[in-house]
Amino acid sequence: MKPDPNAPVYGIPPDLEVGMLSQPLAQETWHLPRSTWRGIRDRVTGKGTVCAVLDTGMTSHPALPKPLDVRSFISGESIIDGNGHGTHCCGTVLGRDEDIGVAMGADLVVGKVLSNRGSGSSSGIAAGVRWATELGVDVISMSLGGGSPYQPTINAIRDAMNAGIWVVIAAGNSGFSGRGNTIGWPARSNEGICTGATKQGGGIANFSSGGDQLTWACPGEQILSCSTNGGFRYMSGSSMATPFGAGLACLIIELMRREGNAAIQSRDAIHAFIKRTTKDAGSPGHDPSFGHGIPQADQIVQLLANDDLSWL
Repeated sequence: MKPDPNAPVYGIPPDLEVGMLSQPLAQETWHLPRSTWRGIRDRVTGKGTVCAVLDTGMTSHPALPKPLDVRSFISGESIIDGNGHGTHCCGTVLGRDEDIGVAMGADLVVGKVLSNRGSGSSSGIAAGVRWATELGVDVISMSLGGGSPYQPTINAIRDAMNAGIWVVIAAGNSGFSGRGNTIGWPARSNEGICTGATKQGGGIANFSSGGDQLTWACPGEQILSCSTNGGFRYMSGSSMATPFGAGLACLIIELMRREGNAAIQSRDAIHAFIKRTTKDAGSPGHDPSFGHGIPQADQIVQLLANDDLSWL
């Protein structure tokens, strides 16, 4: 029996919400240590790149730029985020605050593919990916997932990746015991960049899903970002790790262009780059908890400044 294109696909909810703040903390956040990231931002901010966040929409916020384009794929709902999930993810990708945004100079496109209740249709998500691809974005962030494959969505992700667009997708929050596979769809398709979540100290977060399709693991526990009330809040989940990875992709793309390196123009090349530039974690080599490992932003920036990437 074929999957129903209008069946609900649930956006991955945060595993944990710690609290609300009216402004960022005075001290740095664990996943963006200032001692490291100020040096990175002296060299690269994501300027000239565009990330599409496909989620529950976005509510305007002092730390967020005005999107270049928006579209709602949810009937009867505007782009305004009545959930909070999408706004938080936007802030992590490119919030204009050093303790929040990974790619503070990148531009934003917002597609609302999940309703204010956090659910959407498979067909709507596929349409969102196609729309972002046609706009010519550089990165797509998808903090969502469900229990069934839908081929048009998988095809759309494959086409985007083969056009050189980094499609970063949440692995899920089902945990992983070391056996089997708990990754949700479409991350499980192995077409995009399947992203697990790490915690402070570099271990894998207890909630992070695992399986052979995992590509890498990024910070995803107790992540501070934008709230729809104009303040800030902590959220946890592979949903939070995904926009971190998307922001990092913006930095990589900007630096590659500036250094005169050829663009990474296929899914296989993107995965080869990630394999080469992540720090191995967990079992030696690729493993189902960490994938190829944990990206080290400062080391990637240094590599791109000194390597012609002829090995890609």
